[in-house]
Amino acid sequence: MSYWDKKVIREQLDKKLIFLRDFAAAGMPAQGWIKAIREALGLSASQLGKRAGIDQSRISRLESAEKSGDLKLSSLQKIAKALGMKFVYGFVPEGTEGTEGTEGTLEAMVREQAKKIALRRIETLEGTMRLEKQALSAEEQKRALSDMVEKILVDPPKDFWEQDGA
Repeated sequence: MSYWDKKVIREQLDKKLIFLRDFAAAGMPAQGWIKAIREALGLSASQLGKRAGIDQSRISRLESAEKSGDLKLSSLQKIAKALGMKFVYGFVPEGTEGTEGTEGTLEAMVREQAKKIALRRIETLEGTMRLEKQALSAEEQKRALSDMVEKILVDPPKDFWEQDGA
């Protein structure tokens, strides 16, 4: 798949993920989603258990497991159904620096990785050029970095995600 195909796919996914950013930023209620929603609906743990076909003690364990992050997706789906809700999950990019308007996007993640690789390559190149007394000016370095990032994006190395840029 070409860079341009992957870029279109990233852009389409980024459009879908944008709706999850605010949700992710808000975070989970301190008591967890299950308990917060159950209590907001006025359901006891016993009532929710009956609706889900499990006992009240299991509901309490599920609520605790949710807070610790030890809950299976299948359990969350079952509880959502018992609450009369739809269970959804997703992934949201962490706050990566990007070009204007791409912060926290898949595109920013890919560009940031390409930039790390390009910076490492330029450092190596700069060392050689300095020895030959041909160091680049700050403006030339900036342009070379931008050009190299674009080249890496279009023709990424096979170990693109294995390189840490260090």
